[in-house]
Amino acid sequence: MNDRLRPQLPEGLPFSVAEYRDRHARVRAAMEERGLDLLYVTSPANLFYLTGYEAIWYPNRLPLGVVVDRACPEVVFFDWARHAAYVSTRVLCDEVVFVDYGRAPQQVAGAFAEFGWKKRVIGMEWYSSNPAAPVMSAVADLLRRMGSTLVSGDWVIDHIRLYKSVAEVDRIRRAAAIADSAMLQLQGDLRPGMSELEVSARLTGLLAGRGSEVAAMAPLVNSGPAAWSATHAFPTRRVLETGDVVAVDCCAVVDRYHANLGRTFAVGRPNPRAARMLDLAAGSILELQRAARAGDGPEAATAAADRYVRERVPAENVWWVGGYSLGIAFPPSWVGHTYLANDGVEKCRLLPGYVSNYENVFVDREDGFEAGNIDTMVMTEHRLEVLSSVPRGLLPSAL
Repeated sequence: MNDRLRPQLPEGLPFSVAEYRDRHARVRAAMEERGLDLLYVTSPANLFYLTGYEAIWYPNRLPLGVVVDRACPEVVFFDWARHAAYVSTRVLCDEVVFVDYGRAPQQVAGAFAEFGWKKRVIGMEWYSSNPAAPVMSAVADLLRRMGSTLVSGDWVIDHIRLYKSVAEVDRIRRAAAIADSAMLQLQGDLRPGMSELEVSARLTGLLAGRGSEVAAMAPLVNSGPAAWSATHAFPTRRVLETGDVVAVDCCAVVDRYHANLGRTFAVGRPNPRAARMLDLAAGSILELQRAARAGDGPEAATAAADRYVRERVPAENVWWVGGYSLGIAFPPSWVGHTYLANDGVEKCRLLPGYVSNYENVFVDREDGFEAGNIDTMVMTEHRLEVLSSVPRGLLPSAL
């Protein structure tokens, strides 16, 4: 028999127990539509959504996760034995099964047998970032030998949590306000002589000082003549110089819900080419709002915004116009699974509670810079609402 316990009702959950139970009910309804008896959830973001479970590290050798049974209101958590104190006091679940290195697949399969879950249709989250594929493959092989049918359970929960509740949107609004305040303070703090690493660390401190949690990625900072080729690179030891264009991309976080904000700064002397690109494209977000239609997919509005930019900025300078869904995020990424272009593995519609970022990113090899702006938007009953009030042009530093 596996080591098991029934945990106490945790205190300090980010949301009410009623909200979590409503989430469970909606997941079960989605499972019924897809013909799933059980759903084995391993995605960190989805675990948090269902139970409040969060960690800075998920052992990739262990099939840590939660099982939702369509026919039962209780959820069962599988976790490392070393996490017993945490999962038994701070996570909303009805039973915990503990597993260990070396025996975890066999322990999971044994628990499925004990719970009477043989010969069931089981949805697996194959797209989850954790655990390692060989671990889940070993679990899957054992479950199949017990007579179960394994199918994809990907995006069942992700699709439900695309459309945020009032309480979730409140977290994102609070995060967006934190990001605005921190970014404006950074504008006053930038100086020649700071390294990109120092800028990233300074912004992290400003966010934390305003109540943000640690984001799924550290703030990105691109500067200098190679910045046009360094998109998504880590901040470096490069020291800011007068005349630099500095692109900064960050998220503020409240209860793991992320709000994305990116702006571009001029250190000392402004770069006229960067300033002109940003000014010419500034109205694209208004075009996106104008073209967005409640209930439709976002692709037509995104295409209109993209046309707006490309009619004004040379194609060779446009790196990307678009966006992706936002919300719960853990390292290594805050990127959601649907896109404003609606060209991802899952499609979406502009329904109330849909939250996305929107990016205009420009590069110039000749002048050696990256410049852009990134905003977070929420779909209300009637329109796309932009959550930031920070200007989208080239922002001058204090010097």
